[in-house]
Amino acid sequence: MANDTSRQEKFIKLLDEYNGLIAKVCYVYSSPMATMDDLYQEVAANIWTGLDRFRGESKISTWIYRTAINTCITCMRRNRNHSLHTGIDAAMLVADDGAEAEERMAQYRMLHNMIAALQPMEKAIVTMWLDDKPYAEIADVTGLSVANVATRLHRIKEKLAKNAEKHEPTR
Repeated sequence: MANDTSRQEKFIKLLDEYNGLIAKVCYVYSSPMATMDDLYQEVAANIWTGLDRFRGESKISTWIYRTAINTCITCMRRNRNHSLHTGIDAAMLVADDGAEAEERMAQYRMLHNMIAALQPMEKAIVTMWLDDKPYAEIADVTGLSVANVATRLHRIKEKLAKNAEKHEPTR
């Protein structure tokens, strides 16, 4: 009984500590077929299930990322009719009032839509990079080499920049 209580406490502590990380991953992979809340619950269930199998061979944040990304990709594959989730949670942005906030919201919406259109592995790489994760950790989570992460990230940035140019308003 005491062991089960400590496991629950550890689980709750992990969810509290890594809530933002899990939410970001779920948000990037969310769609009308798999909402952010649904994905979050799936990730939490997989963290609970895998908690006893975590051996500490990597950082806990790496394991959480890997679990979140793999869960979301699995859910995407399950829902082949995956379509773009275009809703933006204003609470995710720190915005001022006025035109500056509207511009920042528009830029964020465009970035989210461009990331949502990427392939699942590309989403994983760019999401972790945007979270300032080192290439070694991204490689650990994705199973790629550090050199492959660097190459893919370079290509992803080029793809996003090219897409941003297409969507940039003419002045």
